[in-house]
Amino acid sequence: MSNLLTYLPEFVEALRIQLEADDVRWGDTWEEYPIEGQEERTMARYTDYYAQFKNGGVPMPWLKVAGGAFICWVRELRAELIRKTIGEDI
Repeated sequence: MSNLLTYLPEFVEALRIQLEADDVRWGDTWEEYPIEGQEERTMARYTDYYAQFKNGGVPMPWLKVAGGAFICWVRELRAELIRKTIGEDI
C-alpha cells in the first residue's frame, strides 16, 4: 500500500485550484456564517452530495467535501486564535 503522504502535494494543489474557483464564484461569503450550527449545515450539504450520487449518479465532489471541512476548521482556528489573543470567549 502506498503512503498517503505521497499524494498530499497533488491533493493540496487540486484543493487550492478548487478553492480559487470557489472564491471567484462565492467570494468571502463563507465568513458570513457563524461557527454555531456549522456541523449541521456541513452535514446537510454532504448529505445532498450523497443524494445526488445515489439518485443521479453524480460523482462525489471530494474536493468540495474537503473544502467544506477546511472552512469549518478555519472558522474554529480563527475563533481559538481570537480567544487566545483577547483572553475571552467569542
